[in-house]
Amino acid sequence: HFNIRISVFQNKQKLRKVTLLYIFQDLLNVWLNRTHLGSHICFTHPGVQKVVLVSSASDIPVPSPRTSEISVPADLDKTITELADWLVLIDQMLKSNIVTVGDVEEINKTVSRMKITKADLEQRHPQLDYVFTLAQNLKNKASSSDVRTAITEKCNTQHGVELRQQQLEDMIIDSLQWDDHREETEELMRKYEARLYILQQARRDPLTKQISDNQILLQELGPGDGIIMAFDNVLQKLLEEYGSDDTRNVKETTEYLKTSWINLKQSIADRQNALEAELRAVQASRRDLENFLKWIQEAETTVNVLADASQRENALQDDILARELKQQMQVNAPETTTGICVCTVLF
Repeated sequence: HFNIRISVFQNKQKLRKVTLLYIFQDLLNVWLNRTHLGSHICFTHPGVQKVVLVSSASDIPVPSPRTSEISVPADLDKTITELADWLVLIDQMLKSNIVTVGDVEEINKTVSRMKITKADLEQRHPQLDYVFTLAQNLKNKASSSDVRTAITEKCNTQHGVELRQQQLEDMIIDSLQWDDHREETEELMRKYEARLYILQQARRDPLTKQISDNQILLQELGPGDGIIMAFDNVLQKLLEEYGSDDTRNVKETTEYLKTSWINLKQSIADRQNALEAELRAVQASRRDLENFLKWIQEAETTVNVLADASQRENALQDDILARELKQQMQVNAPETTTGICVCTVLF
């Protein structure tokens, strides 16, 4: 598939080059017809490479200012071919220089390469400048609106390198700003993750102190939302202004840090809810214990009262039994005395 894409891209570039050559051919023919330079100049297109100028430079009269504002160079075929190659080169460079937004090192390398390319193009520009002048003068004389539109677009292409270089330089500034926000966000995450870890290790502290410390931490997270929002705003700017470049890294990194921040806040909030629920459970258990102790005290008092009453009842019953035994002894006393006397007599 990769080879197919390369082949298609190369075919498109060749077709574009041929289109440029035909456009300049049509423009030149219009110009020649209007200035009556003669019919010895003709163009052919062998393959897709170049335009051939049949007549020699000596066959072409030099037009006077009355005839035309510009003259036709003898090597116009070569110049037009170079112009087509130059425009194709610009398009290839602009389309292939897709950079990773946020990667300042990569962007700087690309800017350096573009400066070299730009210097090379600027070195060649004087050679091609008069062709642009010719194109600008001929486009207003062309009868075909399509040709005029096409040559206007092709003349504007020369500014692509400067515009792209300026865009990359702006991208460096914005990427550095994004990187500063990334570092600030990561530092924010590290700070509060460490705070949460310390609180989680203090399980032996009183529950009320744990709740208070966690509540303070939860409140301190508020200003951090502003940092995350500013970070996201920088991302949106990168996506809007450099959407044609590779924005996956800045997008994924920003989304990851945003999600991590949300999860951190949720973890602290969940811990707060869990601690408060645990406190409510402890308080409920304490109330149950207090109620149980109160019941024990009441039960103990009741038992003591019942024990005293039981002792009084038992004592009363013992007194009655003693009186009954005394009476019975008094009734049986004569018989006991007689028995003792008999025994004494017998022995």
